[in-house]
Amino acid sequence: MNLYSLDEKGNLIDLSKLDFDEQQVFLIDDIEKNTLYIWVGLKVPQYKKDLTAAWARRFDKDRGGACKILIMMQKREYGSFLSMMDQLKKGLIPGKSTGRRPELVLLAPKEVVSSPPETKTPEIKKEDIETGVFAWLTQLKKHRANVIEREENEAEAKESTEKDVLSIDDEEIGLESQIKEAAYYLSLKKYSYNDLCWLLAEIIQNVRFEMPSLEDIRKMAEEVFNSSSTYDELCWLNAQMDILIEQQFLEKKKK
Repeated sequence: MNLYSLDEKGNLIDLSKLDFDEQQVFLIDDIEKNTLYIWVGLKVPQYKKDLTAAWARRFDKDRGGACKILIMMQKREYGSFLSMMDQLKKGLIPGKSTGRRPELVLLAPKEVVSSPPETKTPEIKKEDIETGVFAWLTQLKKHRANVIEREENEAEAKESTEKDVLSIDDEEIGLESQIKEAAYYLSLKKYSYNDLCWLLAEIIQNVRFEMPSLEDIRKMAEEVFNSSSTYDELCWLNAQMDILIEQQFLEKKKK
């Protein structure tokens, strides 16, 4: 992958990283995927846009017209380019698959995970549920932090403090293992990326609304798609929502 900007005369300048400044325009040449990205800052003059587009067409012509040219306007970036931006800022060239980041890779479970000990189901207030995928994660972390803090305070004067903390850790590990395993088996079903977006959107809207319309689900699916999550991350989020509902951390609206 090659990174370029333009000098005042319209010549290409090789770059090692991108700062995505509002007065800059960049040409990112993903040779392996035969894709040319043109990133345009909000205050870039028109002549620089035209010169960069001309360079992109020249590259495309030299390769037999087989290139895909994508224009990314500042604050309106989409798709796999969003997941590349942080790496390009640091001077790191994304790997062979720009659509998948290395943060999450689903692996087959090595052994059968025993069920965690039964615990009282924490109650999450319906009015606290917010719109968006990552709101669920924030809400769950906040709730669990409160539970841990309360239990630690109650156990402060007791000798069994370590055992109480250990039981909380075991519960966390058990829930994470269940989600990891469910996400892995969901990935084996080979759903398309769009299908996973729709599945997650439907689960979210069934929690938020009593009878979500197709338009409600479509809007949420679009929000999920625009989040530029990787395929494995969508499997994880779908599995997580299913298990949180199954274990009554979250509850679907009754129809």
